[in-house]
Amino acid sequence: MAPLPVSPELEFVLDVDTERRRRGQAPRGSFLGRGPADPEHQLSGTLELPRQRSRACVTPTFQLHDGIRDKLRPIVVTLAYGIRGPGGHRGERGAVLPPLSPAL
Repeated sequence: MAPLPVSPELEFVLDVDTERRRRGQAPRGSFLGRGPADPEHQLSGTLELPRQRSRACVTPTFQLHDGIRDKLRPIVVTLAYGIRGPGGHRGERGAVLPPLSPAL
């Protein structure tokens, strides 16, 4: 395998109690250490992969809210992720194409 021309960055979003919020109910927990733009039920960030087949981890901290009444249904946490890449702009006709970005 050829080495990657750039270190890809993964963007991710963790979200808690999505279905519950769709029904108009409050989430039963929140992420600690989230960014100022993230609501309490979400945690987003980026993770750089320095080389092929390398592993990287993020360890989020989740806190249950006091006074939870629904203790029988599981608290579902979803993960969405994608490769953060340069904007897809078109060059001039006949211009040399930039290197291809990695794909998931």
